[in-house]
Amino acid sequence: MKKTMMIALLLMVAVTFGLYAGGAAETAAKPTTTLELWHIQVNETAKRPIENAVRRFEAANPGVKVNISVIEANPYKTKLKTVTGNDFPDVFHSWGGSWLESFVDAGMVADITEASKAWKDQVSESAFALNVYDGKVYGSPYMNSSTIMYYNKDLFKKYNLTPPKTYSELVQVAETFKKNGIIPFALANQAKWPGAQHFVLLSMRLGGPDIFKRAIDGEVKFTDEVFVKAGEMLQDMVKKGYFPEGVNGIDYNTGGSRVMFYAEQAAMIVQTSNMLSIVKSENPAFYQNKLGVMLYPSIEGGKGKATDLLAGENAFSVSAYAENKDIAAKLVGFLSTDLQLMEEYAKGGAIGASKFAPVPADDPLLRDAMAQIANATFIQNFIDQTLAPELANMHKDTVQALFGGTMTAVQAAQTMQKTADGLK
Repeated sequence: MKKTMMIALLLMVAVTFGLYAGGAAETAAKPTTTLELWHIQVNETAKRPIENAVRRFEAANPGVKVNISVIEANPYKTKLKTVTGNDFPDVFHSWGGSWLESFVDAGMVADITEASKAWKDQVSESAFALNVYDGKVYGSPYMNSSTIMYYNKDLFKKYNLTPPKTYSELVQVAETFKKNGIIPFALANQAKWPGAQHFVLLSMRLGGPDIFKRAIDGEVKFTDEVFVKAGEMLQDMVKKGYFPEGVNGIDYNTGGSRVMFYAEQAAMIVQTSNMLSIVKSENPAFYQNKLGVMLYPSIEGGKGKATDLLAGENAFSVSAYAENKDIAAKLVGFLSTDLQLMEEYAKGGAIGASKFAPVPADDPLLRDAMAQIANATFIQNFIDQTLAPELANMHKDTVQALFGGTMTAVQAAQTMQKTADGLK
């Protein structure tokens, strides 16, 4: 009898323990919080560091699982506008400025002001400020970016040329390359924004670094002679053959401009600093031996300086629809400050947002790019992120039309001003 009772008791303990152990295992297997993270870093040297950082975040926060979706920039912008509610990612890539503000105004972004106090002093002030509206924080940078003028050092050496510091010197350099069958500037402008960088920099060199801010504030109009002159100069460069033929049909996302740059069919290219990591990944030999960086030249008689930069950020924001905003904000802060992530960025040729981001001693290109940002006399946020979305789209449309010759500089300026007037 006692033996029978003992066996029954042992069986009951075993079953109970089994149920408990099984339940514990099931609990451990299922995360208590799942976050959806969307970003645009499709290049391996920028994508892999984010994946590694997310895995470290998960390890430091048991019970948290982060699913990552990577989408190219242009499809990403379109997709993010079509999702709402539960389909909207908990943490999403942003560029700050007016681009993010449109989502804030639509009530789709969470206020992370309180949470960001734990890390905001560790990141670039100028980049962080791009995510602040009416004193509230709606995002945090993880990677800084600036527009850089890249050049092929071998081609410059072959034709005894030095990086131009003024526009007249740039014309001389461009004419030398043309005479030798080399396109001065590689450019793929199907996506519109790559070519817009030329127009913005020409406008800043002519009218001063704050010319776009003055236009937005209504101090000058988009029909001002500065913008017309910038458009005329751009079309003059097109007519002289400083860009590839059919430039508006060449796809940047598939590497159209970089292919001609690598093949030495073109000598220079104006692109963001993100191109450093792309070239380092796609063509490490070119990166190591041939790639050089310089500032977009000043224009004689203009009000701007070569050290006035066009720059911006890559940031993360938290969705207003996120079920666990505290954990989502914690992830955003981690991705803004994790020094291992910053080190991996640097090794891949990218500029991390942390003030303490290390710079590899054996990478003079990245040092030069970071020095441009550190020594800038003015930083203008990327225009398509500064202007209101409708005006930003018109800006890219009109500049593409300037490249294609379907609008004159005056017509482009009038179209911009008409759009701006319609937003008042």
